[in-house]
Amino acid sequence: MNLQKNTQYLVMSLIGMGLFAPASSFADTLGPYVGVLGGVNWVDDQDLSQNGLDFVEMQYNQPVDSGYATALAMGWQFSTGLRPELEVSYRKNTLTQFNHRVYEGGGSIDGEGKEEASSVMANLWYNVLDLPAPLNHVTPYVGGGLGYAVLTISGLEAGGVQFGGTHRDTVEAYQLGAGVGYELSEHWSMSVDYRYFKTREAHFGDIPNLPQGDVSTKYNAQSLMLGLRYWL
Repeated sequence: MNLQKNTQYLVMSLIGMGLFAPASSFADTLGPYVGVLGGVNWVDDQDLSQNGLDFVEMQYNQPVDSGYATALAMGWQFSTGLRPELEVSYRKNTLTQFNHRVYEGGGSIDGEGKEEASSVMANLWYNVLDLPAPLNHVTPYVGGGLGYAVLTISGLEAGGVQFGGTHRDTVEAYQLGAGVGYELSEHWSMSVDYRYFKTREAHFGDIPNLPQGDVSTKYNAQSLMLGLRYWL
């Protein structure tokens, strides 16, 4: 977890430097593009809260056992280094354990279930460096986005007890990210991308086999993906 937090701090520092970097002309292809991304997704241990009480912590299987993220994007690269983009993404992870079970007096128990986050994001990326030859086909960038996510938890089960079917809410979300693009040809480029993705509190209402009261949680994930873009 320390590595993930340190990476998050590094990304935010790069974004701050990028905002004050001088605009210049970049070797990366300009104009409109479409892209696809895919890779692994980590979810931080996540508390379920009810009546102001964090009553259980959900722990997830992490890559490569489970956890992936995919995205489709379309955007426009300007000569100033700015790249606005619309992104549709999907993240999925499976649960492995429930910890800090307040209603059962504490302790941990093996559990099952899955969590999914489907989002629509308006992103803005910025090319932070204009590298000289022979690295002029390489483009580092930083940025972030705002949007909405549909957060879904389903199939929750522990100790033979099932906690309802599917629980879903739509919430505001944001992400920070950084990546490195590589221009393959006039129309194609590839990238390696990091995303830190977080939502506001989602509310699921009453959940069967729990005390009455709105159950809520916040989603916090990090993704590492490979991308492929086609420049129109």
